[in-house]
Amino acid sequence: MDERIQKIKENIETFLMESMEHQNKKIDYILIDSEKKETYILASDGVDEAIEFTPYSKEYTGGYVNVPEWDYNFDNYIYNYLEEGKKIIYMTDNVHYSIWNSINELYPNDIEYKDGVQKYLQYCADNGITKEYLDNKTGFDTPDVMKYFEGIPLYKTMEYKGYVIEADDKNLDNDNENLVHIYENQQDYINGEEIETVSLKTIGLKQNVRDYIDEFYVDKSVVESEKSYFTFVLGYDLLNDMLSKSSTPENDISYDFCSMVAGEFLKSEQYRNEKYSAYEMLEEWVIENKDKIKEEYAKFTGVSMDSKKTRELENAIVLDVGYRRNEPVALVERKSEDNKEYVIAFYYKITDNKIDWAYGYYYDNDLKKAKEDFKEVISGGNLADTFIQNKKDKER
Repeated sequence: MDERIQKIKENIETFLMESMEHQNKKIDYILIDSEKKETYILASDGVDEAIEFTPYSKEYTGGYVNVPEWDYNFDNYIYNYLEEGKKIIYMTDNVHYSIWNSINELYPNDIEYKDGVQKYLQYCADNGITKEYLDNKTGFDTPDVMKYFEGIPLYKTMEYKGYVIEADDKNLDNDNENLVHIYENQQDYINGEEIETVSLKTIGLKQNVRDYIDEFYVDKSVVESEKSYFTFVLGYDLLNDMLSKSSTPENDISYDFCSMVAGEFLKSEQYRNEKYSAYEMLEEWVIENKDKIKEEYAKFTGVSMDSKKTRELENAIVLDVGYRRNEPVALVERKSEDNKEYVIAFYYKITDNKIDWAYGYYYDNDLKKAKEDFKEVISGGNLADTFIQNKKDKER
């Protein structure tokens, strides 16, 4: 604590001690806005009375405002300040203990300023505030909330896909980032032979490290190999029962769908969980997303998993389906009294045995051209570049 902050602390302690009204209060914590050189200090009796000294309370008598018991919570009086960039300069062990209990009870669903919680946990990690420390200081059994910490404790390591990553000090040029050292393996870490040092955002540092490794280090062929393995497991095991009950269990459709699902799994948190096997994490992810997978299959094939309908619908025949990126696309045949009309339908949906879509490209009876363009679009192409007939605008 620098001399200026120490002086402010001593002045407030003197004020509290000499005040008949507040002499039973102690300073709970001090936060500082480094850029504005402003302090935010709360003092309380540890029960139900608290006062706050902030830049905005200087105009009031005594330079403080009363904080009603019903109004005080860590979310609005600490986490939000930390999220704004303020820093903890001083905090009592009893306040830490109370915060840990509050996080244990409320995080994450009932806390608004979650980034503020992460910054608080980063402070704890950097300053040795642990469950063991608080148990020793308070004599109570403190719930361990570091399980919610998404960063990496200072000078500690994590491993990801064989790489060893060590967290270092804050980046002096960017206070919102930490320097991290990347080593190819454990032996290189022991030998001090790092690949590089990079600066990554402190909040969510673990995930930021994973994303960085995935983008710049992981061999794409390894990822494709894993995707192929997951596709196989989905098709022949985890989704086999669902696929075999489908009215359209063609091998090519099933494989393409399982490949798409495998790609979604590769983006999930479960895939990044290295505490369990990839198979266990895939199984857990499939169970959690069972209903969504069924819905996606219905879109992918044009057939509801819960119905016996074929792809011959009341108002059209679905000839083929696929995705352009995450956009469902179908090749549709519509019959009129005089002729057939082929449509490439985007964002289609099937309800009550009828198909509808957000917009489409219309080919009259030119099935060959429609098939060619459909292959182009599910390969990621833009029909605006390949569509040579006039697009017909039709109200649906």
